[in-house]
Amino acid sequence: MSAPKSAIAPLDGITIVDLSLLIPGPWATTMLAELGAQVIHIEPPGGDPLRRTMPGSYDLVSRDKVVRELDLKSVAGLDQLQSIIATADVLVEGFRPGTADRLGFGPREMGSRHPRLIYCSINGYGSDGPYRDRPGHDINYLAASGVLSMSGDPDGRPYPGAGVPLADLSGSLFATQAILAALLLRERTGVGGYLEVPLAASALKISEPRLVEYEVLGRPTKTEMMSRGAYDTFRCRDGSWIAVGCIEDRFWSRLCTAIGCTDLLDDQRLTSYADRCAHSDLVNGRLSEIFAASDQAHWLDLLSTADVPVNAVADFAAVGDDIQMNRWLHGPPHQRRVSLPYDFRHFSETRGG
Repeated sequence: MSAPKSAIAPLDGITIVDLSLLIPGPWATTMLAELGAQVIHIEPPGGDPLRRTMPGSYDLVSRDKVVRELDLKSVAGLDQLQSIIATADVLVEGFRPGTADRLGFGPREMGSRHPRLIYCSINGYGSDGPYRDRPGHDINYLAASGVLSMSGDPDGRPYPGAGVPLADLSGSLFATQAILAALLLRERTGVGGYLEVPLAASALKISEPRLVEYEVLGRPTKTEMMSRGAYDTFRCRDGSWIAVGCIEDRFWSRLCTAIGCTDLLDDQRLTSYADRCAHSDLVNGRLSEIFAASDQAHWLDLLSTADVPVNAVADFAAVGDDIQMNRWLHGPPHQRRVSLPYDFRHFSETRGG
């Protein structure tokens, strides 16, 4: 059960006008709504296309918002939008660069009219550079940023995504972060400002640790880069899977001891994590044979007791039944919500001193 929250939400009194569609902008403003902001979502006639393409996702990102349909191709619609923006602290838009300027509510015009306004543009590749006007979706931004090149099996083709739209969602998170920082800065300076969050740049940012590793290692091939000894998924006898993550030597030692493979600890080719990655075929091949001999429940019990990093590879149905993960899930399955992974409490509301 989640801890009690403060009566005053962090963004109480903040009004956000959201002109974006699909996932990146609307998910960002959904999180801001969860923090207490009032969000007015402006949709075109007929509604956000997400209503038709992914209705469940639309229900998710439209919750706790005031939804209004406006025809921004009409003078009346633009006049209504200007009236709504005049009440806002934050404006979020997801048009291609130049579109908002052409319609009369670009950042320069709005900043002149409303100097306290925080204006956030979420787009594909930014407002400068040769990709400025390219259309795109999550897979395109992952491809451009290099993230896609490291996806899938080490020896296989790039796989489109990681099961979730990483570029879209990272863009949402960076937009949320930027808006919160801008609100704090406005408290200090009294003026708003313009934020731009390109989704391709967001994907590049989340690749930063891997990008640095790539350069430090001398630009290895994908196979060399992504082959990880004892850091992989393994199929069990009952057909289910477990995920094992033994990077540190102490976990490697505990794993080998628990499964009865102490001979691997004496192998001089496997004395460090880098060595085990270089010989991942040997390590993971041996582990695959061993884990295939017993059911998942056996390995989870054995390795958890041995303090080895291990988990069942859960599908979404299993996540809903998991005692730990269910702490952050709310509502029936068809209206499932995931709470923010943090909450705000006064010190007086904390427990246990």
